[in-house]
Amino acid sequence: MKVKIGDTVYNAEETPIMLILTKQDKENIINMDAKDTKFVIFPDNSDKEEIIKWSKET
Repeated sequence: MKVKIGDTVYNAEETPIMLILTKQDKENIINMDAKDTKFVIFPDNSDKEEIIKWSKET
């Protein structure tokens, strides 16, 4: 598993990673399509086009 925070990507093979999920996060993940490989959460005031661009930069 890898986690991207800001512009830094952390790899669980190199660094311990913990995700602290809310009930809503868990429901969103359960409802993900099997082909999806990314779960992105961001502040409400974020520019969605910028978030999409950011999510593709890995």
